[in-house]
Amino acid sequence: MSTKLVGHPHIFSYFCVPYVTIFEVVRSIGKETKTQDKDLATETEYISLVERLKDTVFRLARSILTDTHLAEDVTQDVFARVWQQRNTVLHSDYPRAYVCRIAHNLAIDRLRHRERERSFAIEEVATTHQSCEDVERLDMVTLTKRFISELPEKQRTTIHLRDVEGYELEEIARILEADEASVRVNLSRARKRVKEQLLNAINYGVE
Repeated sequence: MSTKLVGHPHIFSYFCVPYVTIFEVVRSIGKETKTQDKDLATETEYISLVERLKDTVFRLARSILTDTHLAEDVTQDVFARVWQQRNTVLHSDYPRAYVCRIAHNLAIDRLRHRERERSFAIEEVATTHQSCEDVERLDMVTLTKRFISELPEKQRTTIHLRDVEGYELEEIARILEADEASVRVNLSRARKRVKEQLLNAINYGVE
């Protein structure tokens, strides 16, 4: 199997999401904090930023949390935070990276909180072995989604930003506050791991 499968746009089409409504929050924030200083970023500029990045932020949060509802909550929180920091964000050299870094940090915080809650519960996991013939009938997109979700957090976020969102390594490094070499290593390991798991699933079945 070619490594191109991992980065193929059709494989990652499951990340495409419908419109995420957050403008009710935007409007409510705007009513509570009226702009008085002419130097402050305008509401129009802010809404334009939201329009450009809302889906990207949602997909990034969902790739980390693997939960649509939690990702929606984080998306709301991100743009509330961006509104509070709108002057800094809109006048930064890399506003997209700035917003994605906020999204990444908030999603990680929510993930850690969820994991702490789960640590108090006893979970019984029942698995069934599937034959090679069964695996061949599985949707490869579903398998790829599963294997990506099982990657370590840094690898999962890196492969999402590069292969799903199409960000350059330099921008990913700014978002993750890491150097490009580390980003490159995490991306390589993530792609290799997903490829290996897909091959194993096809050859030996999925548990």
